Amino acid sequence: MITRDDFQSRFDVPRGTMEQVDAYAELLVDWQSRMNLVGPATLTDIWGRHFTDSAQVLAHLHPGSVVDLGTGAGFPGMVLAILGAGPVHLIEATKKKCAFLQAVVERLALTNVTIHNQRIEALEPFEASNITARACKNMTDLVTWALPFNTRETLWLLLKGATAAEEVAAAKTSFNFDAELIPSVTDADGRLVRVRNLRPIWNR
Repeated sequence: MITRDDFQSRFDVPRGTMEQVDAYAELLVDWQSRMNLVGPATLTDIWGRHFTDSAQVLAHLHPGSVVDLGTGAGFPGMVLAILGAGPVHLIEATKKKCAFLQAVVERLALTNVTIHNQRIEALEPFEASNITARACKNMTDLVTWALPFNTRETLWLLLKGATAAEEVAAAKTSFNFDAELIPSVTDADGRLVRVRNLRPIWNR
């Protein structure tokens, strides 16, 4: 099990930033007691299942904006914002989850986070330097919905489980792209799917 100290050491998080991460963790536990933000069983390994899992994306980001699809309780996007990425756009359709995200932004006084309480496909698109997602639909659906945010330079960083290779193969029937499957630091079967040069097959 990954501890708070393990997390801080692995990502070399400064004391002030770690205080913000602690506040986020406290808010998550508090709000979880009143609404379902994450799987209840995952709170026993909060530093591994949520914070380390999210923070592993940081080292792979391009400079610039981050769009986090179906962010839920803010993973990975909120963690990336606290650690200095951004600007970060958190897209979440559930109003109650957006209320939680807003509470985190206000408590931590974050200025690099924008919350979009909309479905991905309904949001007015803008160019994204990076697109991330965790536990949000299969890869083909994600790419289809978020394609309007994609540019020639956009980097996709998708946290996936044991079916990552199968999802990549399925997506390649509709899209051309270069993909690298990077082993997850928190899940032996998980992969961080790093996608570049994405475009529909009809747009070669």
